[in-house]
Amino acid sequence: MSKRSVEVHWKEHHGAYVEGLNKALAKSDILYGYTLDDLVKVTYNNGNPSPDFNNAAQVMYKVL
Repeated sequence: MSKRSVEVHWKEHHGAYVEGLNKALAKSDILYGYTLDDLVKVTYNNGNPSPDFNNAAQVMYKVL
């Protein structure tokens, strides 16, 4: 994998997920204060994922 591929993936793709999640957290008193693992569980909403689930799950996946 080239240096450019890694830069695009981590800076652009991962960065967009982090930014989206941070915006959601700033707007919501409900989501604030959870660990990343708990955010994924809470936003999954028992099989009816909220719009913030994708950002939380992608951020968590990239961290692992």
